[in-house]
Amino acid sequence: MITIKGKYNSANIFIDFIDETTEEQIKVMLDHPAFADTKIRIMPDCHAGAGSVIGFTSKLNNFIIPNVVGVDIGCGVYSYNLGKTNIDFDLFDSFIRRNIPHGFDIREKQYSKNKQLNDFVDELNPVIKELNLDINKVVKSIGSLGSGNHFIEIGVDEFDDKWLTIHSGSRNFGLQVANYYQEKAKKYLKEISTEVPKGTEFLPLNKGGNKYLEAMKTAQKLAHFNRIVMAEIIIEFLKTNIKREVFSVHNYIDFNDNIIRKGAIKAYKNDSVVIPFNMRDGLIIGKGKGSAEWNFSAPHGAGRILSRRKAKKEVDLNEFKKAMHGIYTTCVNKSTLDESPFVYKDMNSIIDSINETVEIELMVKPLYNFKAN
Repeated sequence: MITIKGKYNSANIFIDFIDETTEEQIKVMLDHPAFADTKIRIMPDCHAGAGSVIGFTSKLNNFIIPNVVGVDIGCGVYSYNLGKTNIDFDLFDSFIRRNIPHGFDIREKQYSKNKQLNDFVDELNPVIKELNLDINKVVKSIGSLGSGNHFIEIGVDEFDDKWLTIHSGSRNFGLQVANYYQEKAKKYLKEISTEVPKGTEFLPLNKGGNKYLEAMKTAQKLAHFNRIVMAEIIIEFLKTNIKREVFSVHNYIDFNDNIIRKGAIKAYKNDSVVIPFNMRDGLIIGKGKGSAEWNFSAPHGAGRILSRRKAKKEVDLNEFKKAMHGIYTTCVNKSTLDESPFVYKDMNSIIDSINETVEIELMVKPLYNFKAN
């Protein structure tokens, strides 16, 4: 474990080494008045991010920086045990490409088979009006994958059960919420003649921060329905039943415990958790141990060691193809070099670090992987 001290706070980082850029970003946060008076704990998959270090957890205080949770509000990973079903991956891949919009694409029309989603659409209206967004575009984004590290995966555990895993977030809606309120924070600090490092402008809860929290609640719900809709579409195609489902969200504020988790997941005692590593190595299904020292949290993945720009320059496509041997994917090409297994920390470094917070139940190895490309 590493402890870093700053002007207003200190942070425990649950790994023995971090790179210089990550350390500098943590120090900036600890020297920032908005991070005072709260317990900061940083997960072992930490790395530098936009607006906040990834792997950050703390209790919500009286200030909010929209960039901490960031633009993909409510992003998370949902896994479904499908039992011992057989899947033709040629057909499956064709189905995904035709029926799950990815990249910047959205649905041609609103998904209408989920009653709870239909009820939720009414909740969107106040935020839509405040941000002056097109409600049709927002609603049609529900049930779309996005790009980057978002994925659809089929894996298999040691009992030969197949698992469907979906990683996605709140799409453009979360981006709009984050940017709108970060601009509000900039204006507020200008009004009170206060300067902080660029991108870390904050709002007190009683000066607009609470409005941001209400909007992000809506974005978190949208992200939930986004994953649920994709799962419903895929499971209907597979004609199978769900034996178990595991939901882990990692860019959000939990309004039950008021903990901010940026690139971290909830891990209270007996909470089921899913932690994916990379396209080649798959994921773990586990149970939280309820560690107060860890802010009742766990890492959300393996964590990047190469930026997207560096990955595009340094990762060899042929090595990427070799690494994915035995896994069905039509997504290994130049456009996904920045998502190859080589850009993430070794999964064993994460597994070795989480004993205090997570009990591992299952390893799920990938059979099929899809990312926008």
